[in-house]
Amino acid sequence: MKRISLTLIILAFAAAAFAQGNYYDAVINLTGQQLYTALHSLISTNTYSSYTGAKEFLFQELDNTNGYVTCIYTGQSYYVGYNYTGSNNPNTEHTYAQSWFSSSESSRKKADLHHLFPSNSVVNSSRSNYPIFTVANHASANVYYNDTPWQSYRGQSATGYTVFEPADESKGDIARALLYFNTRYYDTLTQQNVNMIPDLVAWNTMDPPDATEIARNSAIHGFLGNRNPFVDHPEFVNRIWGPVASEDPAAPAMPLLVLDRVYPNPFRESVKISLSCKDPATVTATVYNTRGQKVRAWQESLPRGSSELQWDGRDGAGEALTPGVYLIRLSSQESSLTARVLLY
Repeated sequence: MKRISLTLIILAFAAAAFAQGNYYDAVINLTGQQLYTALHSLISTNTYSSYTGAKEFLFQELDNTNGYVTCIYTGQSYYVGYNYTGSNNPNTEHTYAQSWFSSSESSRKKADLHHLFPSNSVVNSSRSNYPIFTVANHASANVYYNDTPWQSYRGQSATGYTVFEPADESKGDIARALLYFNTRYYDTLTQQNVNMIPDLVAWNTMDPPDATEIARNSAIHGFLGNRNPFVDHPEFVNRIWGPVASEDPAAPAMPLLVLDRVYPNPFRESVKISLSCKDPATVTATVYNTRGQKVRAWQESLPRGSSELQWDGRDGAGEALTPGVYLIRLSSQESSLTARVLLY
């Protein structure tokens, strides 16, 4: 998982909110297939198709920090200056493999920066076009790392298919990139007998957007003209696919729980979560930090219709938690949703 300063998080939230404006007004209250279809229409505005231009922007501006870029799979840092375009090492990784592209809009897909990242060229080749999924046994897998804690793996899934598992530090970024690609182009996320969606949904929750990813989304918006909605609203993932998906693309029934509003966010003393229940339900509220550790949990009995929950920024012992990003998961027997909040 990624560690960033509180100042960067607050600045990223503010910048993203300004960049979004009313971008999501028409979809913000939708769920399920309606949300999926509406997001497709909303984000299908990018027409840029120059792969050369996309790589120039990727390496010279988008992911370039003081002349350095970072491998999405290993965390390895490369000094590339401001005129490198991925011609050698590092090169450009298409997280949605080019061999998976359906024929329509292929030039736009190749140049779509929402799923392009710098990568160590050897690791890029080793990933090949294998599905992005969990490796069942890391001990018997090929491991890819440099001098950072990041470790990615190529090995066998629990059902015996060769898959590639990215490092924990980049799982959420890659999950949101792939879910974006599926929503934007309707290209399938079932490849080589592996349905990637369940793991991508889980990784979205485990590794929420950080300040860098949020700022990256806004920069791509300025270049391509569209946004990745799952970076701006990671809760959209569960609204569409739920905690576990069995179809691709899924067309789930209306969930029991619908997230209406989270406010104020960022918050200092308490945050309120407005939601709607299709039927009366007992809901478990669980708060996680960005390391995936549970810091508090409680239950609420909610009536049918609109309800409001509140969290005071404290753990189960009543101690005030440190400022940062937290995930609040609300779950019942039939439905689950997650809200991302910032305590400052």
